[in-house]
Amino acid sequence: MCAEKNEKECCEFPDTDGLYQPDPEDFEEGPPAPPGPLSIFPSRKHLLPALVCFMLFYALSMVHSTYPYGDLLWVSGSSLYGLHEFWRPFTALFVHSGPGHLLSNAIMFFVFGWVLKAYFGYTAFPVLSFVIGITANLITVYLYPPEIRLIGASGMIYGMAALWLVYFIKFDDHTFPVRVMRAAGFVLVMLIPSTIEPNVSYLAHGVGFITGAVTGIATLPCIRVRIPD
Repeated sequence: MCAEKNEKECCEFPDTDGLYQPDPEDFEEGPPAPPGPLSIFPSRKHLLPALVCFMLFYALSMVHSTYPYGDLLWVSGSSLYGLHEFWRPFTALFVHSGPGHLLSNAIMFFVFGWVLKAYFGYTAFPVLSFVIGITANLITVYLYPPEIRLIGASGMIYGMAALWLVYFIKFDDHTFPVRVMRAAGFVLVMLIPSTIEPNVSYLAHGVGFITGAVTGIATLPCIRVRIPD
């Protein structure tokens, strides 16, 4: 009886060297996971808020360069903390020194304004984005000498990029290491400058990015990703 039983077991469970060989079906892959919400390409209608803001950038940049009261739009430490002209951190976001300055900000502004609005609604863009920009201006002019004037949306745009990267790491459907590596690669390739220009406020870029990252982390418990239409 023992010999017959052992022979039967060998037929049912073939092995080599006395080790059990698992059934190949145990290693079959299950059905693919459904794509995450960030993999759905948003429609162009979500570009509208960014387009309206960019038109305001252009209009106020023309006012700044053409009319005397355009001098009320930039921000500095002395105008803000000395004269208490508290509208300036907001208006300075809209003012650019010329077409080159405006166009250099256009691509990143449209891209991040588009995806933040599409996937996270008006809360992310424009509300949080402009809060980040104003906060970055407040901190930057505080760190600069009081006579240094600050204009442009670069700090806000770097903050928008950081906000998106935090949300991307949280909500993307790839594995966590892949998400982190993609975010780090974007920072290294797109956000770290290869040349230094004297008229560019790299301090504002850095402050904006840190402000955006902190804002993104702080809002993770309450932000909700949406499937864009």
